[in-house]
Order: sequence, then C-alpha cells, then structure tokens
Amino acid sequence: MEIEYSKYDTLLFDLDDTLYPLSSGVASECGQNIKDYMVEKLGIDKSKILELSNSLYKNYGTTMAGLRAIGYNFDYDEYHSYVHGRLPYDNIKPDPILRTLLLSLPLRKIIFTNADKLHAARALERLGLEDCFEGIVCFESLNSTNRDNIHDHNDEIFDIITYLSSDNEHPLCGLPKTPVVCKPSETAIVKAIEIANVDPQRTLFFDDSVRNIQAGKRVGLSTVLVGTSQRVKFADYAVENIHNLKEALPELWESEAKPEKVRYSGKLAVETPVIA
Repeated sequence: MEIEYSKYDTLLFDLDDTLYPLSSGVASECGQNIKDYMVEKLGIDKSKILELSNSLYKNYGTTMAGLRAIGYNFDYDEYHSYVHGRLPYDNIKPDPILRTLLLSLPLRKIIFTNADKLHAARALERLGLEDCFEGIVCFESLNSTNRDNIHDHNDEIFDIITYLSSDNEHPLCGLPKTPVVCKPSETAIVKAIEIANVDPQRTLFFDDSVRNIQAGKRVGLSTVLVGTSQRVKFADYAVENIHNLKEALPELWESEAKPEKVRYSGKLAVETPVIA
C-alpha cells in the first residue's frame, strides 16, 4: 500500500512574539533600546525619535534597516549588542508544552528571524527549545559584516519625515534603498528559502507579523499567522497561540513516515545551529 505523505515537509518559524508571547514585554524593551541607541549612539534629537523610528519601521520592516537606508553607518554587531544585550531574558519562560509539540512533529523545523544569532540562541535556551530546531536563519545568515564600511561622520542624512509629510506628495519608490536584508522583504524570504534549501511549496511559515506573512505568501510559502484567530489575506491559517498548533493543523501529525529521499544538503549540521 502506498503511503500518503503530509503536504508539508518543513516548518519555518519566526522567533520573537511567535514562539513566546508578546506579553513577555521583551518586544517593548527592545523597542526602547532601539530608541535609546538612536539618541546615544547616533546623536538623533530625542524629540524626533518616536516619529522617525515609526516611519522607518513602517517603510523598511525594521528600524535598523531604515537607519542604514537614510544614511546612518554603524557596526551591526555593536547595534545588536546594545539593543538585545540589555533585554529581560528572564521574562521568557521555559515552555515544556511547546517543546513536546515540536519534538512530536515528524517534519524539518527551522527558525527564521531578523534578530542576530546570539539573541536567537538566548531566547531558545530560555524557552528550553534549543535542541528542537535543525537550524537558524538569522541576521548574520542574510547579511555580511559592515565593519570595513563604517564611517565616523555622516554628512548626508535623508530626511524621510519631511519627504513623507502630508505637504509633500512623494512616491514611496523614491525612498533610498537599504543594504540590510530582512523580513518583510521578499528578497530576504527568498534568500532564507535558498539558504535552508527548502521547497516553498512544501513549507509552512509561521510569523506574528501580517506583513511577513503576506510577503511569505507572495513567494510561494503556505502561511500561519500567530497571535490571532482571525485570518487575514494571504494567511492560510491563524492561531491565537502557538500552543494551538495541533488543533489548527492536525494534518501535520497524520503521517509520521518521512520520504526516503531527503532534499536538503548537509549544510545544516546539528553542531552548527546558525545556517549561513
């Protein structure tokens, strides 16, 4: 008798606010650290921080990507150390329920985060999930170091606030491009797919961001919006909590037999959790 395999063979998970809840407070602390970095390290006027950071996040996916786009140069590792190094990781609690769910899934499981590898490792360790994933696609996987291109002074900073003001009707296509590759850029998602060597038609992508889900769908992934039970356009499924995974997608457990031919390369070694 022929075995019917699951529609999916790979699960691609976002990390922050997906594998642990927004209520942890980590995201809000991270946002404050970013604002502090903009003031303390980049010398941006404190009165402009809120509007600027919101505008950059809206138009570039992350504030970091937006800062680089408009002309600020800084070391990526220093930025991540400042922004993530002071996070209250104790707020992330071990999750044995999620651990049991993940280990029971007979599919490849990979993390795909905009964060740096150290933050990803710390968060997964706090959750007790560090051995539940084959690998991690993170900031370093998608971006090369920029240490050799740092300049102490930036003579020209693009004034995005003025450009986007209601008095000036300028097209978004006129915004400067960012050198940072990150979600929700389709380029970032395609690159992550290539790095992890997965078939997008057989991959289920979990994320708490509607924009990321929409971008994932556009490049061919099946999608699960996490954090709400209300489906939106481009989301194939929606789960209020990652713990509801088995109720929402019981088919993931239907066939525990794996195909004989594994389609991925050996680059995702167990001892090297960051996929690069």
